[in-house]
Amino acid sequence: MSEERKPDLPEDFDLIAAFNGGDESAFARIVEKYAGRLINFLYRYTRDRGTAEDLAQETFLRLYRASPALEPRAALSTIIFRFAYNLAVDSGRRAASRYARAPVSSLDAASERGLDPAGDASPEQLMEKAQGEEAAAAALGALPDSQRTAILLRVYEDRSYAEIAEIMNLTVPSVESLLFRARQTLAKKLKR
Repeated sequence: MSEERKPDLPEDFDLIAAFNGGDESAFARIVEKYAGRLINFLYRYTRDRGTAEDLAQETFLRLYRASPALEPRAALSTIIFRFAYNLAVDSGRRAASRYARAPVSSLDAASERGLDPAGDASPEQLMEKAQGEEAAAAALGALPDSQRTAILLRVYEDRSYAEIAEIMNLTVPSVESLLFRARQTLAKKLKR
């Protein structure tokens, strides 16, 4: 996991206030700050880059429309991810087929892992890593949507239980339960 997340509340809501005051570049800075993380979250959830990008665009559109009424009750990133989560769930409900599994890696996974194609890793090491990621992706994808979302937010987005509860509109004990069950299921599936 990455180092502890720094609070984004004052800076982000200063940007919202500037945007509401007519500074269009303030909204652009918010989009720049969160677009990458948001698209990666949505990609892990949907397994489709085009869908992830469409949902991210719709998320920022909702933020744009909601900005005059936003109050700093939660971190702006939490509000953004809640919009995205709700859109992803709605999109999944409308889809004719459910997704069988979600990828573990993000769109820029090689750079996140520090893998350089010309680097020190042998082809065997790269293949072994890819097979492990494929097994993890299959196990993660087999989880119920709520458990998978909780794991994605906790592990890949480094969200606190309170933030996950806010994003998913749950209580903290419910999030704890989801994560506990998800970890148990993943452990069983990955042991096989």
